[in-house]
This record gives sequence, structure tokens and C-alpha cells, in this order.
Amino acid sequence: MLASRHNSCLVAVCCKSLDEKTLDLKTFNSIATSSNIVVSTTLESNLLNPLENADAVAMKLKQYNHSVRQNEPSGRSQFAVNEKQFQDIHQEQLEAILANAVDAIITIDEHGFIKSVNPATQKMFGYRPDEIMDQNINVLMPQPFHDEHDQYIRNYLESGEKKIIGIGREVSGQRKDGTVFPIHLAVSEIRIDDHWYFTGIIRDISDVKRVEAKLVQNERLAAIGQMMAGLAHESRNAFQRSHACLTNLAFDVREMPESLELVHKVQNALDNLNALLDEVRDYAAPIVLEKSPTHLEALIRDTWQQIVTANAESANIQFAIHRSQDFPERIKIDRVRIGQVIWNLLENARSACNSADGEIRIELEKYDDPNRVVVEVHDNGAGLSAESTEHIFEPFFTTKTKGTGLGLAICRRIVNAHDGQLTARNRSPNGATFRLQLPVIE
Repeated sequence: MLASRHNSCLVAVCCKSLDEKTLDLKTFNSIATSSNIVVSTTLESNLLNPLENADAVAMKLKQYNHSVRQNEPSGRSQFAVNEKQFQDIHQEQLEAILANAVDAIITIDEHGFIKSVNPATQKMFGYRPDEIMDQNINVLMPQPFHDEHDQYIRNYLESGEKKIIGIGREVSGQRKDGTVFPIHLAVSEIRIDDHWYFTGIIRDISDVKRVEAKLVQNERLAAIGQMMAGLAHESRNAFQRSHACLTNLAFDVREMPESLELVHKVQNALDNLNALLDEVRDYAAPIVLEKSPTHLEALIRDTWQQIVTANAESANIQFAIHRSQDFPERIKIDRVRIGQVIWNLLENARSACNSADGEIRIELEKYDDPNRVVVEVHDNGAGLSAESTEHIFEPFFTTKTKGTGLGLAICRRIVNAHDGQLTARNRSPNGATFRLQLPVIE
């Protein structure tokens, strides 16, 4: 009878703690041990953290308390049933959380082998669960982390020094297709039956990094734009005076062909320098879009016609547009800005082609994403060198004898301002393809 009263008091304290949601594992173990209450590992682990359903658990313990007071042998079995119900509910809640989490959640053992993954892991990394279960976690890591990760675990188990556990840091992940992307990794640890397990919560921060890079670029461009605006203003008067003097000089040496040619070369050099200053200023200036519904195919045809008018030999180049049936009639873009992009792409394709047997083909089609469209400009020219492919959109990079190297750099800025993408690649057997991807805004 004394034991029953003792159990009753201890369970009452336990219930009070649960009512206040302050019961921790240590307190519960102490109470359970003193009371001879058999508690499963699952229930213990659920008391590690504050409970959303503490009132429900308190009610179960009060029911057990009531059974003890009446000295009923069924008290323990009743509690066991209620505990099982609690376990089932908790398991369903846990599975729902893991299934709907947007972050990848991966558990590995002390040897680095994957023991569990949630659905977001497949979406983020591209592996099906059966492809990576019991595989080393380093399959999701690029070099040098791929080769070094096992040593990281051994160092921690031997020294206990935490470099990422409980801290979190930015690292890189590697998808099944080999692409590397930035992630934020948070790691927690747990010891079960003398074995260590580590759970990582992984968040793809690619969008965050893109925004950060864009902000940094905008700040730099704003500074360059301000400087170039002042430089262009101050230099314009100097250019005008130089041209006036050169015009007078050209009149004086009009009977001296060699000297006159030199004067014209200087005039051309000044014009090129003035054009460069204007292009740098335009490149650095903020891009303000004025979007309107635009018939993209008509814009491309009009632009090509302007190029042919300005370059008569271009009329011999075969030019064709292929439009898929699901390509929208109109998309909402800045007609002038995208017209500038189209002009640059077509002009580059024209320059790459031989006017006698040149061929330029335009493909208009919907992207895999139904909210985006793709415009591809194909030519049968010499194609792009490895260096050109890597640097072609960088400012001041050019393969032409004439030009500033800012045309495609400006084009990419315009496309990025439309939330689009502009890329280039070689095509087989010869030529190059420029791919313009734009969002569809109905």
C-alpha cells in the first residue's frame, strides 16, 4: 500500500510537469525508475523536447495514477496501450513532417553510410532513395569534400571537436548529373546503443546566392555608370574640339592624299573611342524595362530585314524561322530591348556565315517549363572556340577585329533583367547556337 501511494505521488508530479510542459527526459526517468514504471525508448525520446500534445500524455499518466490508487493490476497494461497509441500518433506526425519538408533531411551512421532520406532529397539531388541508401554520403559532395569527408567523421569521433555539428555552414553539394550547387548544411548527432548517427538538414541556397551576386553586380555597375557618365560629359567637348580641328586640317591637306588619309584615321579613332564610352555607359546604366505584348516572330523578321537592308550581301544567306504550334502568339517583353538582343544575335550569326552558302535558322518553341519560351539562333559558321564559349558574354571580350566586346555582355544584362537566360554552344557538325530563354507573362 505504501508503494501504491508512493507511485501515486510520483505520477502526480509527472502529470503536473506535463501540464506545465516542463518535463524533461532526466526527470521522467527518475520518476519512472522510482515508480517501477516501464517506459519504452520511443516514449522517452518523445519527452526530450517540449510536447505539442503534452496534455494528452498527462491524461494518460493520470489514468495510470488512477489505476494505481485503486490497486488495479490492469493499470500497467492500460498505460501500455495508451503508450502504443502515442507512439503511432507520433510516428504519423514525424512521417508527415519529413514527407513535406522542403529541405533535404539525411541520416548517416558513424561510417558515413546513408540510412534514411526524405522525399526532398530526391528532388534536390536527383537520386531515388534506393540509389543512395547505404551508399557513402560523399556521393552528394564535390571534390575535395568527396575524398575528405570520412576523415572528418573519424577526427570528430576521436577528438570530439565540433566543426559543423550544431553550428551550420555553407558548403557545396553535387547532384546526380554532376552539377555543383551551394547549400546550407546543419548537422545534429545522436547516440543509440553505443553507435553514433548524424542527421543533416540541407537547404539549396542557389537562389540566395544569385540574388547576392546580382546585388553586388548592381552596386559595381552603379559606381561604373556614375563614373562613365561624368567621363562622357567631360570628354564630349574635347571630342568636338578635336573633330573641328581635324576637319580644318583635312581641308588644308586636301591636296596631300597620304596626309589626308592619316587625318581620316584619327577621326575614325576618335569616333570609335566616343562609341566605346557610350557603350560602357549603356552597359553600366540601370536597365528599366517597358514591357508590352509583342509578336516575337514578327520582331525577328523585321530585325533581319533591317540587317539585310544595311548589308546587301546578307540577302544570299538562307534565313528561316520554325515555330512550334504551342509557341504563344505574343509574350510580354520590352520590345526595344529584346529587339537589341535579337539584332546582336542575328548580326553575329551573319558575320559568322559565308555569304555564299550561309544558313541561319531560328527555332521558336515552348520550354519544358510551360511558363517559359525558347528562341534558338543557329548558324553554319566556323563555330566557337573553347575560349570563346567560356568568355563570350564577358565585357570587352571579342573575337572581331572591330568592336568593343560589350554587345553580348549588354544582351545578357537585358535578358537577365527579363528574368531570362542567354547561353551559347557549338552545334554539330559546324556552327554555333545562341539560346534565349524568356518567361511567358500572359
